[in-house]
Amino acid sequence: MSSSEQGVIAEMLVEEGAIVKKTQVVARLDTATLAAELDIATAEAKLQATRLKRLEDLSSANRSTPEELDRARTDLTIKDAQKRKIEAQIEERTLRSPVDGIVTEIKRDPSEAVSAANPHVMTVVQVDKLIVNLFLPPSRAACFKVGAATNLQLLDEKTTTPANVEFVSPVTDSASGTVRVKFVIQNADGAHRSGGRCTLADNGDEGKVALREMTRR
Repeated sequence: MSSSEQGVIAEMLVEEGAIVKKTQVVARLDTATLAAELDIATAEAKLQATRLKRLEDLSSANRSTPEELDRARTDLTIKDAQKRKIEAQIEERTLRSPVDGIVTEIKRDPSEAVSAANPHVMTVVQVDKLIVNLFLPPSRAACFKVGAATNLQLLDEKTTTPANVEFVSPVTDSASGTVRVKFVIQNADGAHRSGGRCTLADNGDEGKVALREMTRR
């Protein structure tokens, strides 16, 4: 996870190893100045709404002009827009987890700065699905169709697990003469660790690769 804004970390709300939910707030940049601007904008919007209400009351007694009412409505619209803009700026400085996952690395502590050159704040890993990319001979890759079920052998765990084909590349790599086939292993219970070696259950060592976790930075 990276911050789209520069600033200083004001709060780090999780620790490494924490299980987080999608949209959960995990960190905040300093927003003290923006919070003060929001208070001002809120007060000005409230004042403008009161002024508009008074003009509307006067209009019913023919004591205000249509031009005054239009101006007051426009001013209130502008004040409300300014308020929403500041709220959006505060939200941009609020880091939320993009997925249900696990915090595996925290790169910044409170009071440390985040810059455009180095925006990385933390890593949240989604491990409920594991991605496997096998590079197979074209004749072997042709046996697989998207959505088909198969078994993969987890070499480090010395076991097999079901998987589904998610993608079969239409291109043969000219350098290796292989075709990439992408599989997905459902891992909601966290039974399998990412980073392990894997191959087709009925294919010996052919296509041996590493499992890759679903990661959002």
